[in-house]
Amino acid sequence: MSHAVTMNRPSEKIARCPYCSERTSITVPADYEPVYAYCSDCGKKFILERLSEGFQVLKREGAPCSSDPDCREIEIGGGDEE
Repeated sequence: MSHAVTMNRPSEKIARCPYCSERTSITVPADYEPVYAYCSDCGKKFILERLSEGFQVLKREGAPCSSDPDCREIEIGGGDEE
């Protein structure tokens, strides 16, 4: 019995900036790790996160740590704690 595995690929999409609400072009990552994206209109950095169906964009302020790439790196990466 063979099982097909669907591999996600990075894809170009249009999203609404969570700051200015203008449409902006984004690249949705192939994996589920959140990334930063930049609005082509207002220039602000926001969070882009792939979901099981589609994606979401979030303001950096108030986003849960699990959705913020910098916070995830600190929390999950752990650093060199000895």
